[in-house]
Amino acid sequence: MTTAEATPPAVAWQLPEIRAVAAAIAGTSAGAMPAFLTGAIAVQLIDEIGLDARTLGFCLGGYFTTAAAGSAVLGRLAERVGPVVAMRLAVGLALTVSLLLATLTRSTATLGGLLLVGGLSNAFAQPSANLLLVERVRPERHGFAFALKQAGMPVASLVGGLLVPTIALTVGWRWTYVVAAGIAAAALLILGRSPAVTPLRRSGPGEEGHDRPDVGVEAVDGPVDDGPRKPDLPLSLLLLYALVGLLAASTAGALMTFLVASAEAVGLAEGPAGLVLAGGSAVGVVSRLIHGRLADGPRLLPIRRVALLLAIGAVGVAGFAIHQPWAYVSFVFLAFGAGWSWPGLFQLSVVRNNPSAPAAATGISQTGIYVGAALGPVVGGVIADAYGFRALWLVGAGALLTASALATVLRVRLRAHRVAAAAATPT
Repeated sequence: MTTAEATPPAVAWQLPEIRAVAAAIAGTSAGAMPAFLTGAIAVQLIDEIGLDARTLGFCLGGYFTTAAAGSAVLGRLAERVGPVVAMRLAVGLALTVSLLLATLTRSTATLGGLLLVGGLSNAFAQPSANLLLVERVRPERHGFAFALKQAGMPVASLVGGLLVPTIALTVGWRWTYVVAAGIAAAALLILGRSPAVTPLRRSGPGEEGHDRPDVGVEAVDGPVDDGPRKPDLPLSLLLLYALVGLLAASTAGALMTFLVASAEAVGLAEGPAGLVLAGGSAVGVVSRLIHGRLADGPRLLPIRRVALLLAIGAVGVAGFAIHQPWAYVSFVFLAFGAGWSWPGLFQLSVVRNNPSAPAAATGISQTGIYVGAALGPVVGGVIADAYGFRALWLVGAGALLTASALATVLRVRLRAHRVAAAAATPT
């Protein structure tokens, strides 16, 4: 077979692919906006409903706890009902929660209860969006598609910050939730009716790379098998994915929560400290997109790159322990550009290794990320209060290094699993 025969010609992005990516970005952002906005408008909530810092932590922790509890079950449900229906349900729930937050929030109990429900919306949106991308986007573009979807999360965080001076401080904090509802409504419009394209058949067992012609997904003219779908990887490997995600997300959660306060503690003014966080988030977005695009090539193996990025990110987070103003300005690029650029590659590795049931598989692996996102701010706050910010950043760097080591172990076990699966397959 010649190189020309082995490499399919480049094909322009098709409208169903563009709409799928846009819906995935809007849908997952809508599911995350209630939590991002609540953190952003915390000062206004403290003034109006008597919210304190500890209660805020519990409310946001509850959001990610319900997300973790529902992720695996909702991932399986997405496989059963299909990505479009699942996304409609997830986004519709996010729309309802955002409107209720805008109109009913009068106490911390109401806020906390609605955020608990909002966590389920996020848990449903993530695997549904992953399944949508797998079934509507060509495999050779999955790297960039997943990077775009995951880049939507830090963008949503930036939007939440921008809404404070433009909306919360002008017409009132309740209108920020109305904007979140508008984002959810836009996602529903993008989804529209089920795309008039034939879904892609998913084949297995999967492989982290995609240069083999028998791996991944292929378009078919006949109906897709709607029988029970189970992940291709054993549960032990999916739980190892979840553990990597837990450790990495816990450090990221602490980073997003305490970076500004830590920078202010060493003498940076409130404005420059905020710019450090904004600049780091922007670098993280760009890094996710670059690595996603590279993942569509034949050489980059996602989980191996995840291990490398986590190790480099650990250096950046450890640099904050120097606890000098210049260190925050200098090391923020490593901390975000590497230590918070892994989610798209992480999700890509899971779906490539579980082509038979990507939503069910990411529902399990995503559980670890949600648990880490819930624990990071809580545990980080305890460490910072008891031992100071230096200790917080050293513990965070250690968590990233541990996650990197576990990702390397995971890479070895994935290779062994593929070899065993190939040996067991009749020729």
